Amino acid sequence: EHAELRLLQLHHAEALFTLTDANRKHLRRWLGWVDDTTSPYDTLDFIRGALEGFARGEQLPLTVWYRKKLAGTLTLFDIKPRHRTAEIGYWLGTAFEGRGLITRGVEALINHAFFEMGLNRLKIRASTQNHKSRAIPERLGFTLEGILRQEIWVGDRPQDLALYALLKQDWPMQKPRSKRGRS
Repeated sequence: EHAELRLLQLHHAEALFTLTDANRKHLRRWLGWVDDTTSPYDTLDFIRGALEGFARGEQLPLTVWYRKKLAGTLTLFDIKPRHRTAEIGYWLGTAFEGRGLITRGVEALINHAFFEMGLNRLKIRASTQNHKSRAIPERLGFTLEGILRQEIWVGDRPQDLALYALLKQDWPMQKPRSKRGRS
């Protein structure tokens, strides 16, 4: 209730940059791209690239909205139809945390990926120190497959990432309902 996912659009650039800028200190701990996003034009370039990836079927870039305010992003990316895999990434402004927005959004994205797109395996990577981000895959039944040591650099230091995965066969609790009711 009061929340929705929308496809990322060019006209979101100003609002997305404003949200990023307002949360810069928090986000830069986990996301290396934050320091490279210094103007709405950088955000516009990001959106153009994301929409090109969407047109090629390589990603599904979504925005998260709460009470008609832009709250963050949720993206299915690195989509590989031949291998039936993809990765999920997300972030929220701090004012929107603790409302279950990302958990519910990821749950909807899992259902879409498995039952509409025919994917079989989804991944989420999160900094080992980012306990809020790691709670999402843990809450949704993803399996921790390992720790990727010094996988990314954020600022001037390397970060270890926890790698989580979910297989379609392990997602029985969310089977889609038929249009007539229960399946």
